[in-house]
Amino acid sequence: MKYLNNYIFNHILYFLLICAFLSTSCAKATLTVRSPAEINTMDIKNVAVGGFEIGHILLTYKTERNGVWKTHPVLLNEDQQKSISRSVRARVINLLTATPYFKVVFTDEFEKLENDSALQQLVSVRGYKTQDVDAVISGKLWLEIERTDGVDLSKEGLEYLRPPRSRRSLGLNLTVDQVVWWPYKSTRGTLGLEIKMTRLEPTEVVATTFETRTYSQRIGGRSSESFQQIAESLTSVLASSKTSRTDTIETSTEVLPSFEQIIADLALSIASGFVRRVAVTEKTVSYPIADGTFQNSKILIEAGAFDLAIEQLQHATAENPDPNDLYNLGLCFEAVGDYGLAQVTYREAWQADPESLLFAQGLGRIERLRRENPQLQRQLESR
Repeated sequence: MKYLNNYIFNHILYFLLICAFLSTSCAKATLTVRSPAEINTMDIKNVAVGGFEIGHILLTYKTERNGVWKTHPVLLNEDQQKSISRSVRARVINLLTATPYFKVVFTDEFEKLENDSALQQLVSVRGYKTQDVDAVISGKLWLEIERTDGVDLSKEGLEYLRPPRSRRSLGLNLTVDQVVWWPYKSTRGTLGLEIKMTRLEPTEVVATTFETRTYSQRIGGRSSESFQQIAESLTSVLASSKTSRTDTIETSTEVLPSFEQIIADLALSIASGFVRRVAVTEKTVSYPIADGTFQNSKILIEAGAFDLAIEQLQHATAENPDPNDLYNLGLCFEAVGDYGLAQVTYREAWQADPESLLFAQGLGRIERLRRENPQLQRQLESR
């Protein structure tokens, strides 16, 4: 039996070694971490998502030609505005369904309400028909996005070479000042989003937030690389009255995102912060693995074989308590959720080498997790 166990372990280790050689990324441990809700929502289990009211939308398209700027408003009809509202609402639903905390009740009753006042009125008189809903999440958004199609102008000294007319004559270098124009396109936008959670019984606003996010991107325009390309491509004298242009925009593989994509990204950023406040959330993180004396441990940890790594590192640190191996052992304990042993081994590693930032980060991280763990367990048990 002992021979069989060693045989199985050697084959597992061999497989992990192959995976490690195939991988070109830095050695890091991938962990799944849960964080408790920041506010008490333990009595809220079933959540419905209402509508997201449009407070203000301003979309504009600006163009510049010959120094004259023109602004063209982009008018949205009612269906297009509802599409934006539903897009923001969908991001909130996706985040809620990804948490192990709430059960999302899919119903159109609350979404069809025109605004927050209508929702509060319906909740106060208990006029809703949907059953088994503890709270409703609703919101309101304000949006401004501006697209620009313009030109950068610059006066550049371009150097040209006049070829020699005969073998005896020398070529002539000329520097000519020319006006160079660089077309560019840009977009920038700001989203203000209010999100609110309303408990149905007893009726009260449990959580509310209002945040703004700004987005900006530009492609084309003047750059030293583009200017160098123009200078290198011209080898003959041109009339000083002519201007040179670049087709950076036309040949660039970059594209500006659509209005819908910008809105979705900005809304996701704000909504994720709100969900962290009201629900237990889960995320995947990566932490560096130390270069210990037991090299196989790095392979095991990177492959996620934390139990095997713990067994090997415990033997290694019992004989030779290298601080790097102790840190890696603490990392394994953290990965399997044994925060007590993780804290002990992280502290031993840090005490052996107090100058190590990596060890200090591990110790600080596990102390925070230990403080949060009782609250996290209570919230999970309430489900």
